Amino acid sequence: MPPVPPEPPEPPAPPAPRGSGLRAAAAVVVAVGLVFGLYTAVSGASLRTPAEPGATRVEVPADPGWAPVDRPGPALSVPAADLAASLVCAGGRAGRDTVLLLSGTGADPDTAFRWGLRPLLAAEGFPTCLSTAPEANTGDVARRAEYVVHAIRTIAERTGRKVAVVGHSQGGMVPRWALRFWPDVRDHVSDLVALGPTNAGSDALRDGCAQGCSAAHWQQSSGSRFEEALNSGRRTFAGIDYTVVVSSGDTVVTPVPQASALPAEPGGGAVAGNGAIAVQEVCPGRRVAHGPLGLSDAASFALVVDALENPGPADAARVPAATCRRTQATGITAAELRQGTAAVDRAVARAAAEAPVLPAEPDLPCYTRPDPC
Repeated sequence: MPPVPPEPPEPPAPPAPRGSGLRAAAAVVVAVGLVFGLYTAVSGASLRTPAEPGATRVEVPADPGWAPVDRPGPALSVPAADLAASLVCAGGRAGRDTVLLLSGTGADPDTAFRWGLRPLLAAEGFPTCLSTAPEANTGDVARRAEYVVHAIRTIAERTGRKVAVVGHSQGGMVPRWALRFWPDVRDHVSDLVALGPTNAGSDALRDGCAQGCSAAHWQQSSGSRFEEALNSGRRTFAGIDYTVVVSSGDTVVTPVPQASALPAEPGGGAVAGNGAIAVQEVCPGRRVAHGPLGLSDAASFALVVDALENPGPADAARVPAATCRRTQATGITAAELRQGTAAVDRAVARAAAEAPVLPAEPDLPCYTRPDPC
């Protein structure tokens, strides 16, 4: 058979707007990651790698090039009117610490929590507050931390009580930046409960940023200067109970549990488990991916409630065995699960598509340096 002559080349496509290809790629990486996580939880896809809650990243010597942990924090640079508008609260039973809910990258807290965690906590009698930062949390996480500082200070002043902070993904990590660089807020926090947080940076996010990504994704990538500053000096602070919840099915914050775990430190706060509690410790073989871990899963929500209702951090042994018979938390209907997760998927995809794509990690604020600004 004679060789087939090659087809004539197609005319070149018109050039895309500067940065549009990177923005589309970033949108696909983030949106597919969360959509896959939600699909895994609902469809029951099998898991192959069990979580190892005792594992932590290799410790490195402290870098002397960071601010002292007890130096007073800087003045907030976000306009006061923006800070005031960012905080929305709902009442609960007297005698309960208010719970500040912080969502992850790409979704505002109302979209993430109004159909799951917020009504669950309300049913348990906890007042709740939402802190909404600009750009759906895709911008500079250090700037978002100013909104968290404002929220903690304001809630504590209004209630005369400490604040319990519960966050998913970036929302579980950003309060640690506030605690690290604004020492005054430490006295106002009773608990920090983090669901799949990026406490040590994610390998999956680092790989996704190979051709550029949003500021928040750069900062949450393993090996970032942001993560180095976050974990400098001290990771936990006395008087605060730390609960980190992870799942072996998390493909967004990886590796599990090393990317999330908080090791206990002499003189630091009380830490649940050996740095993290896996939902598979509560319910062996349970299939939970990154999205449902903070949005709907019954086992992770049970650990949140356990941490808030008891002295100290959460204890997996206190979670009732009946919890494992449910996929989504009590009170979340099948319709709410479908509608709520679809709304989060849309929000994350939209935020990823709209976020500016940066070629490298943004510079750190000057207050992170050893010499004052």
